[in-house]
Amino acid sequence: MKLHLKSDSITIHVAENSSHYLHVSHILTHILGRSFWVNETLINFVTPQNSEKRQAFLTSLYYACALSSQTHNPSFLEKLLHASQKPIRLVKKRLIRPCMEVQSDPYGLLNAKKTESLASIRKKYLTLAKMFHPDTITHEDATTVKASTTKFQQIHEAYESIKAEKTKKIAA
Repeated sequence: MKLHLKSDSITIHVAENSSHYLHVSHILTHILGRSFWVNETLINFVTPQNSEKRQAFLTSLYYACALSSQTHNPSFLEKLLHASQKPIRLVKKRLIRPCMEVQSDPYGLLNAKKTESLASIRKKYLTLAKMFHPDTITHEDATTVKASTTKFQQIHEAYESIKAEKTKKIAA
């Protein structure tokens, strides 16, 4: 989960299968006033009666982010609370697997079995590569592009690793 303070809004980026996502979206839609969805983004506007609840929510959200990233910036918290009247945008993100998975299990990354043929694995690779290729990303924010580029590189490295392994067995 990431928290960004922009000139026109407060933006929260959360993976949609995260427990944080369910909690934050519930609070924004049911407790903190008026909210509506635009594509994959929930936008919440402040109402006069929920100003204090909103500040308490942003404070707890800040501490959750600070705990997970192991950083603490009191000046950011102060700026966040001063901006509490701005709209809050909740942006859903696809889950991106960590980089370590490529090194440990390239077959798992491509959703393939070790017994599958190289042609079958190549089809799975091409499907995933099209899905995560940086040129096919619809969102233009830097975080999504970076995450997709990383995922694309992991998929490519996994396929190259499997391909080298399979061709080595054929040559031997």
